[in-house]
Amino acid sequence: MKKKIMFEKNYLTVADVKSYLCISTTAAYELTHRKDFPVCRLGSSIRIPTHLFLAWVDKHTRVPADLAELYKEVDLHVG
Repeated sequence: MKKKIMFEKNYLTVADVKSYLCISTTAAYELTHRKDFPVCRLGSSIRIPTHLFLAWVDKHTRVPADLAELYKEVDLHVG
């Protein structure tokens, strides 16, 4: 049975990304300057589309072979 992780927000803040990844505020802001990181800039506000953020994390996650089956059991959903 797949485990579901739900996100209620369609967009995340830098603070949300910081919290989710357990990284510093500086590191979270540095991510928003990467060419491959999904970010929406609205004036001085930075928002990260949740579904694109989760896809980015998935793409950048290396899963050892012995954990691959467990990794397939987790299902992420937004909304």
